[in-house]
Amino acid sequence: MSKLSRAAATAHTLSLAGMEEASRYGTRDADVEHLLLALTLDAGLGGQVLRSLDLGLDRVRAAVDDERVAQLASLGVGVDHEPSEIVFHETSGYEWTSQALAILNRANTRGGDGSSLAVLRSLLDEPSGTIDALLGRLGVTAAEITATLDQAGNLPDVDAPSASEILRKAHDVFVPAPPTEVDALVSDPHRIPEWEPSIESVALRNGLWEGRSTSAHPDGRPVDVRAGFERQLIEPSDCAADVGWRFSYPDTEHSNTRVVTFRCEPAAGGTQLRITVAWERGPGKNPRRLRSFLLRPVFRVLLYTQLTQIGSGITRAFR
Repeated sequence: MSKLSRAAATAHTLSLAGMEEASRYGTRDADVEHLLLALTLDAGLGGQVLRSLDLGLDRVRAAVDDERVAQLASLGVGVDHEPSEIVFHETSGYEWTSQALAILNRANTRGGDGSSLAVLRSLLDEPSGTIDALLGRLGVTAAEITATLDQAGNLPDVDAPSASEILRKAHDVFVPAPPTEVDALVSDPHRIPEWEPSIESVALRNGLWEGRSTSAHPDGRPVDVRAGFERQLIEPSDCAADVGWRFSYPDTEHSNTRVVTFRCEPAAGGTQLRITVAWERGPGKNPRRLRSFLLRPVFRVLLYTQLTQIGSGITRAFR
């Protein structure tokens, strides 16, 4: 993966997780504390460093809550909104604050490669004092984290497979739950709607699992479902991964089949999960015309979007 691609993927992943955390407080402004929370969920070395120091999501969330209460109390203001469920996927209008954007920008300059390690280093230099205050509540110093970062900098980071296979792409996410719980989620067909955004319900019909395609966005707006795409056939996939599912449209001739597979590995504080999405050509497709279409960058972006949506749904189920 090139430096530019890595930086873009890191920024996208951290932005998604950070704004999800901001949505728990009913705010549309994601700030430096939400960036720190996002880093605790990072699948790369930045997140691994934090979790190796016992700085996981739950502990950092508690520190953010305590610091927020203390800051408001110093102004004579009581807390009128307790953290709630993540509603980012149901709402809109989220943005990074200028302070958080400056941190992300610094991670791509001054020799930074845009990786989560670079973002964490940049975050530790944040000048407002917010991060230092949070680290104080967590019983760790920026110098201690930096020392661990220096050691981790010599290790290979999590990287995605080559993008040369246009029809297949993998993505690694960290899930703050044991592998047994993650496996139970992704292997249960009834729970597919929790992580697969294109399906709103699953039922067993005539011995086969059938999914109804999503008819409304999380914010209530209707989804324009094309004729023939109202239902999906869901079948277990024979694969080398721990769990795999095949999604096809039985009412649409020559449609392609999508295969989603999962591999769970134990990690400090949770599970390292590799998600792979692959598309299989339907019968009668013209390989040359299809390949010409799939080579376009827009399809690679589509694959990445599908992967991050699935990963976000899985982590959200445990947050």
